[in-house]
Amino acid sequence: PPPPPPPPDFVSSLQDREKQEIMLPRAAQALRTTMSSPAVATRIAKLSTDAKAKISGGDDVVVAVVAPSDSVALKTMPDIKGVTFLVGNDMKRFKEYNLLPKTQAVLFVPPGDPSVLSNLWTEVKGTAFWVHSFFAGVDGLAGFIKAHLMDSSVPLTNGRGAFSSSLAEYAMTTILHYNKQVPRIQDNTKNKIWDKFVMDVVKGKTIGLLGLGDINKHTARLARAFGMKIIALRRSPKKGTEGVVDKVYGYEDRLKLLAESDYVVSALPGTPETTNFCGEKEFSAMKKTAVFINIGRGVTVDEKALCTALNSEEIRGAALDVFWTEPLPKTSPLWDCKNVLITAHNADLTVDYAQLGWKVWEENLRAFQEERMPVTIVDKTAGY
Repeated sequence: PPPPPPPPDFVSSLQDREKQEIMLPRAAQALRTTMSSPAVATRIAKLSTDAKAKISGGDDVVVAVVAPSDSVALKTMPDIKGVTFLVGNDMKRFKEYNLLPKTQAVLFVPPGDPSVLSNLWTEVKGTAFWVHSFFAGVDGLAGFIKAHLMDSSVPLTNGRGAFSSSLAEYAMTTILHYNKQVPRIQDNTKNKIWDKFVMDVVKGKTIGLLGLGDINKHTARLARAFGMKIIALRRSPKKGTEGVVDKVYGYEDRLKLLAESDYVVSALPGTPETTNFCGEKEFSAMKKTAVFINIGRGVTVDEKALCTALNSEEIRGAALDVFWTEPLPKTSPLWDCKNVLITAHNADLTVDYAQLGWKVWEENLRAFQEERMPVTIVDKTAGY
């Protein structure tokens, strides 16, 4: 039988996640298959034994962390009894550790070098049973996943949920920026203009969510508090509204959703299926008064088509935190587009950013130690 779901007190209070949101049903099914593997079950049991052994003087659980030495995340690395971290960003450094052959888990922390993972995995695959991505997006690890994990029973988890709250706040902030005409207010203040214009409201407006993962579920809750109508696009519309949106559409009906929306918030993952997901047809389908917001992955947007839509006033504006190339080159035409807000992929770079990421990692570690399902399992085939 599948392992029991985690108890209520296991769910992160910081993220205020509901139990049913911890895992997508599809990923849960994939995990049940993984967990049924005798090899994985044996490794999970061994991790539990090792963790308990440390308390009574045994060996530590050894975790190989791929990260640059100046990573912000390393400054808040938790001091966990029974866990030893081996930190490096190249194989020369990792091979200096005598404990490397005992590695049981691998943690990738961007902007670590993903090319190191394949060589590292060759050294530890006999003992490691778990790989974790500090970020929610695993598209940067696609090559490693395909080559080493796709046909493996080794679970892959990610940082899903760690940064959802701040990204949802960013989405609502940019919505209010356009809705309340903040640039107009700033200009009036600067130029001492008493401009008693009619102030718009977001109540009653429609927000269209591209993707209904943890980020956009948080966005939906904030939008609900503002009295907005919430519609969402998801790969599997049969999963329903999950009680957080009013209506769902499948990918094939995305033009319908875009045509209905006053504000579009994309939190799509970066996969082959979503590459340039928002292009000329999609922007043409949007209202001229609509605003496009991207807090997911830059590769999901055809940036040339977006520039055309903005400069021709086909849509009202855009707010972008992610891009095809980062840092965004100064030569990118996006910088000169009309009515665009650009942030440097820092919408979720909060003061507690690293701590939130570590909290999700620790939740998964405890799940293994207690022989329960990992909290943020990734569907390797889907890529999220």
